[in-house]
Amino acid sequence: MKIAAIIAEYNPFHNGHKYQIDETRKKTGADYIVILMSGDFVQRGAPAICNKYTRTETALLGGADVVLELPSLYAISSAEYFSQGAVTLLNHLGCIDYLSFGSECGDINTLMSCADKLCHFSDAQNKLLSDLQKQGLSFPTARMQMLLSDLSISQKKDYELLLSSPNNILGLEYCKSLLVSGSRMSPVTVLRKGAGYHDDSVSDNTREFCSASAIRSSIAMQKDDYRTHIPEDIIKIFDEHHISSHAITADDFSSLLYYKLLSEKEIGFSKYLDCNRDISDKISKKLASYHSFSDFCMSLKSKDITYSRISRILMHILLNMETPSCYEATFHERNLYTPYVRLLGFNKNASEVLSCIKKHSDIPLISNIPDAINILPPTAYSMLKKDIYCSDLYEYVSSSKTNQAPINEFKTAPIII
Repeated sequence: MKIAAIIAEYNPFHNGHKYQIDETRKKTGADYIVILMSGDFVQRGAPAICNKYTRTETALLGGADVVLELPSLYAISSAEYFSQGAVTLLNHLGCIDYLSFGSECGDINTLMSCADKLCHFSDAQNKLLSDLQKQGLSFPTARMQMLLSDLSISQKKDYELLLSSPNNILGLEYCKSLLVSGSRMSPVTVLRKGAGYHDDSVSDNTREFCSASAIRSSIAMQKDDYRTHIPEDIIKIFDEHHISSHAITADDFSSLLYYKLLSEKEIGFSKYLDCNRDISDKISKKLASYHSFSDFCMSLKSKDITYSRISRILMHILLNMETPSCYEATFHERNLYTPYVRLLGFNKNASEVLSCIKKHSDIPLISNIPDAINILPPTAYSMLKKDIYCSDLYEYVSSSKTNQAPINEFKTAPIII
């Protein structure tokens, strides 16, 4: 039996995601596809447009066999911690043979070669990286310039594209984590086709994959042009849950965020994940002009601090995510805490893969929250409670918008199709 894993958000699931699942089966010969999916909040520092159970159902209808939840700590972290946390968790399962991800590059050897370079910076390279950041460059831009400085002219063009394309960047982080952890998983990449990651326009060509960003933008503007870019079975789920009219956005959390920032203004925010004293001071100084979550992100972003980073920081503050001790170690010495794996849903024909996970995993598989308190030690259960808190807050906002009863994490069983 061969098992391939995909780390995803499915925000929302679209034709490109189905293509990746299908191509992963073809490339690897996998019998089962396991998805490790973000919960109700995603990596760019925003709520998902619909809850994790709805997105789990779309993933299963789109070809996944099992959907597991990536803990919120890692789901809302920068690319490095997002990737390393996800790979660490998958390593614990002990039975995943392949890790598949999309990339603009499409060549796994090139990605692994570049990842190896990124894992082994010299003292001189680290100094140059630090100097470039002091000049006001963001970390991704500084890292790219540092690496390009050691390459020949013929190599620079290829590596510049490799280090500046969103899916390549995330793919490189997966490869780095696989290399450093000595993972049993073999990396596989599927060439990304169609529109770019950040493209926010929906193509009229139904044969061209559009981005999740474009679909979210279309939904936000109450358009229907995105519907042809989503599998028919999944469109039915969208309609059933009224996602087009009830999509959740960061601005739905504006009042909650303002209250949180105002109540902690005097003590500052530097204890929260990725927020240093300078950013904390900037938040406090600009709070008087606060209008909404998105507007505040725009007012805080700068040349060296991206919108996504600001959005993540504000979400960390809102969700009470302080910097964990495991984040303070260097990349090579880091041991990210992943003490459990939570089952969100599965295909009824996938019992074999669930049995395999239970047999080989060195962390417990949690399928029902009430059982977790008897299964997990206190520290692990405390981490799970953070995930439950995130979901409860999301459900409060969602139910206020949809006038539907909030989902109770303690009473919700995994989705089965």
